[in-house]
Amino acid sequence: MSDDVTPQEDTEHHEQSELELLLGSPDCVVSRITQVYDNGVTNAERLLIWKWLLGVNGSNITDWDTPIEHKDRHVIVEEVNAIAESQLEREKLIRILEYYCTARNTRYKPGCGWAELLLPLSPMSHGDIYSSFYALISKFVPRNCKADGKPFHLFRLLLLYHDPELCAFLDTKKCFPDLYSQRWFRSLYVGKCELQVVRELWTRYLLTGDPFMTFYLGLVILVNARDFILAMDTSTSTEIAGEITTLPDKLSIEDIDDFISLAKYYAERTPLSFTRDYHGQLFGNSPIESTFGALSQALCLPISVSELLHKTSQDGVNYLVVDCRPKIQFDSGHLPGAFHLDPNTMLTDPTLFTTKVAEVLVTQSKTFLEEDLSSNHLCFMGSGREEEDQLLNMVAAHFLHRKTQFVSTARNGYKALHELLDMDLDNGLEDHDRQECLVCQEDRSSRVSDSELSVATTNSDSVNIMARMSSVVKGASDNVKTRFGSRIGSFWAENSAEKHVTSTTKSKPYRGVENVFSIGDDDEEEIDEEGDERELINIKIWEDKADIKSHFSCEEISQDGRMIPSVLMLTSTYIYMVHLVQDKRSMGYINSRKPYATIARITAKKKHPDVITMKFIQPDSTLQTYRFLIPNSKTVTSAIMSHIPDEGSSS
Repeated sequence: MSDDVTPQEDTEHHEQSELELLLGSPDCVVSRITQVYDNGVTNAERLLIWKWLLGVNGSNITDWDTPIEHKDRHVIVEEVNAIAESQLEREKLIRILEYYCTARNTRYKPGCGWAELLLPLSPMSHGDIYSSFYALISKFVPRNCKADGKPFHLFRLLLLYHDPELCAFLDTKKCFPDLYSQRWFRSLYVGKCELQVVRELWTRYLLTGDPFMTFYLGLVILVNARDFILAMDTSTSTEIAGEITTLPDKLSIEDIDDFISLAKYYAERTPLSFTRDYHGQLFGNSPIESTFGALSQALCLPISVSELLHKTSQDGVNYLVVDCRPKIQFDSGHLPGAFHLDPNTMLTDPTLFTTKVAEVLVTQSKTFLEEDLSSNHLCFMGSGREEEDQLLNMVAAHFLHRKTQFVSTARNGYKALHELLDMDLDNGLEDHDRQECLVCQEDRSSRVSDSELSVATTNSDSVNIMARMSSVVKGASDNVKTRFGSRIGSFWAENSAEKHVTSTTKSKPYRGVENVFSIGDDDEEEIDEEGDERELINIKIWEDKADIKSHFSCEEISQDGRMIPSVLMLTSTYIYMVHLVQDKRSMGYINSRKPYATIARITAKKKHPDVITMKFIQPDSTLQTYRFLIPNSKTVTSAIMSHIPDEGSSS
């Protein structure tokens, strides 16, 4: 811990003077400091470099002798005593932590890492320690470093981007980043490392000037230890987290250059959005929720569409954009070079989907071999409308399940890209058709009055789009009609006054286009005998009703691939299909009510067991089809099947 200069350091006195002159020069730059540092410096000179890199020019605080009895003094004393070597050092660190907590009006929480963060700074004067500590906390320690904190959600996405297999293993073991990396981030890897190792690591770290280096250093630790971690398949999450937490403690001074070089390697192969979009929230004063709101639920790393417009020639990331919008939308405008993969084929034509996936992977692999691993990272682009892009998430999840590296999604999709290129759409987009482009249609419709808009929803353009989107599955075969005809005919005769919903009232218009929810004949339509308005209900009140036997959250898959947040409610005789109100999920519209006796068949796809297809027999003996994405679908289908009358249980 001493700053005493050894005989060997005496021979470097001239170098020390050169460093002091350099640091005091207005022309001092990091590259020159690095050159001097590479030639060797003393511990005292190292501290001068830290102060320069942190922007510390002393402190105006002089009254360090006045006693301060902070309410958390007992915690501070306990943690400092556990790591500081001398009594003088302990008193210095305790005084600084008490002063900091008092000045900032904050509590000292056990395990916050502040005592460890002060330890390498202890040879400095009180004022320099305080100012350097404050600079480290403000510039290099991420905000919100706590259990389930935002930095750890982001760190998990970084690991998923570079090593999806390792990330999946840790997720399966419920060993999440906040369980093992809090100490890393809070103390900047001090832990139980040798102090000289920490000094070397901090110097190299601060010379990069990149506060996100803490994320990349953590990534290097995990990737380098992946075989060791994957071998712990019989260990608990606590045991795994304990082992991972201590991995940096094994570093030696000889490891640091490689450690930093590998961190830079991963930084160069990570989307710029990772640092650019989250810097203000983690290391600045921007509200932490502004971009982190849904990060914990993100399927993979979201990136800004602006990155897709800049092709890099050397280090950096180039993208193979996989456009997952319906073909009609892709054909009306897309990014040059984008690969089209219609997510609907995942459900309607699995063979075609598998072929397309193989083409994407071959294209990616070929580029990796011919160019560099920084090329052709995969970015999946949707429309930018949440209800339409649920299937896109299923496609991206398919690639992640295959352990595909470098998977990301374009934040806000094609809509954001369109807005970014607003002044240069024809040059920035390929095959852009202003008449057919849905974003252009939206822009046009936003310029008309409410009365004009109501007329526009029925114009010929909308009809044309609707016609092209209606690729429906034809009705049931004659033998199915014969099998259920007599039973259903009598049922409908008995329940002819029951209310049901027309196909034109099943959802709000989409861009002025009526939606088709049923999958049946083109001319198939239910007759609403009590008007066109769907019944609006309070979800909670209905779920608590005595006649509701069970209820299940799900998403209905519309014909054009949109995912509609829904709830299935089961009574003893009916299935209620309720669509949640988009901006008020506590409310919903009863989209349809189907008697169990009209169920013809319930099926699930082998490769996607949570995608359930239900077919109901209509009064004219045709079939109407609904598709749902239902978590734990077996529980739901079992509940439904238990209500089906015995005579109708065979299909």
